[in-house]
Amino acid sequence: MTNQGKPVRRTAAVLLAFGLIASVLPGFAAEPAGPEWSWGLPVYQIATRYYNNTGGFKEIEKDIPRLKSLHVGIIYLMPVHPCSQDTSRDAQRRCNNFRSVDYRGVNPAMGSLQDYKHLVKALHDNGMYVIQDIVPLYIPPENEIYKLHPEWFKGEAWGMPAWNYDIPEARQYMLESLKYWIEEVDIDGYRVDCASNGQLPELFQEIIPELRKIKPLFMLAEADGARLHPLYDMTYDWRNARTMIVEIVQKGEPASLIDENIRRDLSEYPVGALRMRHLDNHDFNVGMFPGGKIAGNMDERFKGGQKAFAVLVATMPGKWMYFMGNEINSPRRIPHAWGKEYDWLRWPPEASNASEFTDLYTKLGAVHRYNPAVWGGSYRYLNTSNNHDLFVMERKKGNNVVFVVINFSSKQISGTITDALPEGDFTEALNGGTGPLSNVVNLPGWGYRIYVKDTPPPAQSLIKSSAR
Repeated sequence: MTNQGKPVRRTAAVLLAFGLIASVLPGFAAEPAGPEWSWGLPVYQIATRYYNNTGGFKEIEKDIPRLKSLHVGIIYLMPVHPCSQDTSRDAQRRCNNFRSVDYRGVNPAMGSLQDYKHLVKALHDNGMYVIQDIVPLYIPPENEIYKLHPEWFKGEAWGMPAWNYDIPEARQYMLESLKYWIEEVDIDGYRVDCASNGQLPELFQEIIPELRKIKPLFMLAEADGARLHPLYDMTYDWRNARTMIVEIVQKGEPASLIDENIRRDLSEYPVGALRMRHLDNHDFNVGMFPGGKIAGNMDERFKGGQKAFAVLVATMPGKWMYFMGNEINSPRRIPHAWGKEYDWLRWPPEASNASEFTDLYTKLGAVHRYNPAVWGGSYRYLNTSNNHDLFVMERKKGNNVVFVVINFSSKQISGTITDALPEGDFTEALNGGTGPLSNVVNLPGWGYRIYVKDTPPPAQSLIKSSAR
């Protein structure tokens, strides 16, 4: 993409940007949703019990240097609660993560409450934050609260007793349970399971303002819909997930559908509302997907194109989230959510191309985190001579520009960008060459390029700690 004949040189600024941990510069704040500490931070989802063969909070803590090197900023932990009355390690590893037998207890297969506190503090000390899964729609009948207060429940959800939040005591219990983890463990927010179901939208209209009196929190709704904003900072992007997996990969439909999705988001959602851009999560991993049953691992799901799609979700408007193991192209399906089987991530990685994925995800983490154009900038789609296969976008915030070109097909593509290019010299973020952009595109199957201009220099002293 840089003009042929131009000298290719590596710039110290880009190497610094990819080599240091830094927060965003205040002058570039675009005020996206969420507390200021969360701006630009990629999200990394972890199923604690299956992080490796041993599992547990201590194992994650040992891995903090690796997580830090990936430039992730928010660690999203799936439910940490006990999920069976059988307290044996084997039972707690195999039971359904989303059966919260004790909302204020810690799953013994993950460690102790003190282990959890120590992990959260260590992550904070390393410039990372923690959001925790909560399951407030239903309760397993073996939970002591159900036994003590059966009048707090009415009907069923997912085959279990459903909470009845018309009961003031039930609302207060859930509020106090969520306050507990913020005050006791110092977590930084929640991912709310089934956030648009039943009485949860109304309940959290009451709960979230109360929780935010304690500290600035980041709130993620497991739901897709503009009505959940601005109460929540981020909602799930199911629409684009379907476009990528079902329409583009499975059906061969045009890449320009991605632009249509982005434009719809920008028109339908409040200014600054964050959409969670992702290729994988625990539901996809076990074959559950709003668009129907899908293959479980990333190679099967994206037919070898997952790197190209990772480039997209890391740079399009919104916030990037990925599931543990994506960065090593783990071939394993980990059915941690439902306990039907038991498996775990393998370290060192099993995939032969794991290092390629780790290198890409590390660089994407830096691009997403340190460029205000990505996490708070404008969006422009550029037409090409082949809009069916090529996707080109410009992200811009002040002088900072990120320019992305992706081939969403498995075949070699040559084409021309027909809309006006941004001016000036750009650095190719993944390879390091610099020069002005060219409108000529020549990419291999599933190929991609990211060009950056005027990325703000890292500033170690500006790393912000959460208000605690």
